[in-house]
Amino acid sequence: MVRKYQITAEVKKGWQAWGTIVLHRDSKLTEKGLIKTLATVKNSFGNTKVDVEVRNFQCVRV
Repeated sequence: MVRKYQITAEVKKGWQAWGTIVLHRDSKLTEKGLIKTLATVKNSFGNTKVDVEVRNFQCVRV
């Protein structure tokens, strides 16, 4: 049986306002892993990093 995880958090990227994110994954994800994933942004010049803040992080097995 495959375990599924639901990740919920409030996220702020760079100058943007706080927003809620809900992800469904097959594997666990830590708050640090979420920040690392969201901090990398692709643009026409390659990958850049943006500041990411996370609050109310939760990773729950569904």
